[in-house]
Amino acid sequence: GFGPLDMTVCILGSPTAFLPVLLEGGSRCPGAMVLCLSPAWASRVPSETSPGAWSLLLSRGVSFEAGGHSALETFVPPRRANYVTGTFVAGGPESGWVGELARDLDCPMGGSVPLARRLEDPLVTRWVLAARASLPVPPTLAFVLGPGGHLPVDPAPPGVRLVRLEDPQGQESLVQEE
Repeated sequence: GFGPLDMTVCILGSPTAFLPVLLEGGSRCPGAMVLCLSPAWASRVPSETSPGAWSLLLSRGVSFEAGGHSALETFVPPRRANYVTGTFVAGGPESGWVGELARDLDCPMGGSVPLARRLEDPLVTRWVLAARASLPVPPTLAFVLGPGGHLPVDPAPPGVRLVRLEDPQGQESLVQEE
């Protein structure tokens, strides 16, 4: 029962991973799926409903219709995104502008740059699987520079040995010993 003016699902960045979602969404709710390929097509404005948050307004986008049809549209007035996801791959070519547009939004989101960083870190993944889910992980010896603030504060789980190095210089004997 929703139309394109009632709901806008926005995909920020490359459509590669989201093409099936865009096509199916276009069939089920024509015009509601909008692909934003450029930071110039969107703007952030202070949220009217959530103090300290932002609303994402789209001035242009590729909308998807039934049958896989798509069209580049200009939205006057700009359309407000009701749900946002995108290519939050850490270090990816679009992660900078995608992450900036998606930061602190007032609508539900399907990811974030910090979440992508955590999911792509094999040490954090092993740590969570072993400590929180009690799943066996391959024996792991990890050297971490500094405090390792990206790691959970829990004690090291079984199968994971963490060695913190303050400075890689002069600690060759510690590395050899471990």
